[in-house]
Amino acid sequence: MSRRTCIAVAVFALLGIAYFVGKAWVRAHVDELIQHSVGKPLPTFTLVDQAGEPWSHDRLRGKRAVLHFFRSRCHSCDEEAAAIRELEANLPADVQMLHVMTDALLKFPPAETAATVASKGFARPLAMADVAFADAFHKSKWSQVTPITYVVDAQGVVRFGLRGAQTRAAIEQALVAAR
Repeated sequence: MSRRTCIAVAVFALLGIAYFVGKAWVRAHVDELIQHSVGKPLPTFTLVDQAGEPWSHDRLRGKRAVLHFFRSRCHSCDEEAAAIRELEANLPADVQMLHVMTDALLKFPPAETAATVASKGFARPLAMADVAFADAFHKSKWSQVTPITYVVDAQGVVRFGLRGAQTRAAIEQALVAAR
């Protein structure tokens, strides 16, 4: 093998290693941010859903809650959408679900956001996250890391932060543990 070929192979190998190391660091960092919310009271927030209804931490108190963060251009969000719709349809009466979309933080075009909302077909309230809301959970600069699902107990304490596509069973298991 020529020296030029060896150098090219070494450069590609180093770039590949750097990519995977960087990806692992980002995942670990975001997991740490998500877990930082676990075991703590639900942050103070106020959001307005698409129907114009206000949502706050106080409105969720007394019920278990599922806060489901998602966005456009998210393959994992697309993968889990059917499981989330199934979960919505079968939630116990003492559980409130609130979808939180991060598209506005990422400056996605409104038409794209509207198309994503329509394609998901979620039945529960959907609100757009603002910087303060995202920062209270896992930092707005990491808003592209979705889906993330937080499970909150009836006392308003975040019990689980689940990153990545979730199954209905995984979220239901977290809800049972959050009793």
